[in-house]
Amino acid sequence: MGERLAGKIALVTGGGGGIGEATVRLFWEEQGRVAIVDNDTAAAGRVAQEVDPSGERVVVIGADLTKEDEAARAVRETVDRLGRLDVLANVAGVRVWGPITEATPESWEFIIGVNLLAVAYTSKFAVPEMVKNGGGSIVNVSSANAIVGRKNIAQFDATKNAVLALTRSMACDHAEQNIRVNAVCPGPTLTMYHVRRRAAAKGISLEQAEAEMRATRVGNLMKRHGEPREIAYSILFLACDESSYVTGATFMIDGGLSV
Repeated sequence: MGERLAGKIALVTGGGGGIGEATVRLFWEEQGRVAIVDNDTAAAGRVAQEVDPSGERVVVIGADLTKEDEAARAVRETVDRLGRLDVLANVAGVRVWGPITEATPESWEFIIGVNLLAVAYTSKFAVPEMVKNGGGSIVNVSSANAIVGRKNIAQFDATKNAVLALTRSMACDHAEQNIRVNAVCPGPTLTMYHVRRRAAAKGISLEQAEAEMRATRVGNLMKRHGEPREIAYSILFLACDESSYVTGATFMIDGGLSV
């Protein structure tokens, strides 16, 4: 338990699981107050109840951030319920598998909506609230595969590369308003999404799937998956004042995949 976010109000998208959940837990441990914004309110509610049963420092806001008016409402409700906004962690993301020859207009609309437009919309309404407070920090979660190519997931990697470009431009646009904007690029990470996908594909239990993933040597220098909390620590660093001289940066938290 620390105090790196003491007095800070954070909005975390996709906080109902995976890296988003780990970020919520770490922000709370560092004395931050957190709004979990997720379209899965049941998952977000579970996290909130486990982390902060009193409801004093963690609140849940259900929203579909692919819609601009919903993003505006989520930011407005965060400020109404918690008093201000200092940190935005855009963690929510989805995947679409397959080569570009299998992409459809519907799959493009889906993945661009969640992975890019939701980041842009939420940031659009977060920035003015941060300006009121004299500044803030936005952390966008991209992917190591925004930089390192691979097979059968072209649409995901394309949208995550777009997030890096958006991050750099936002950093340029808002530096004079004392708003820092940075990106985190996770490598292979052991989340329940991946565990469930492996379990379903192989017809095994979640426990077996997780054990297999932990035993698998992946293609990075460390030969292992990262833990969601390991990614969350990088988000925490960029969110707090320890990174006061960092903006427009891309942090590769990937076990050496990118080298």
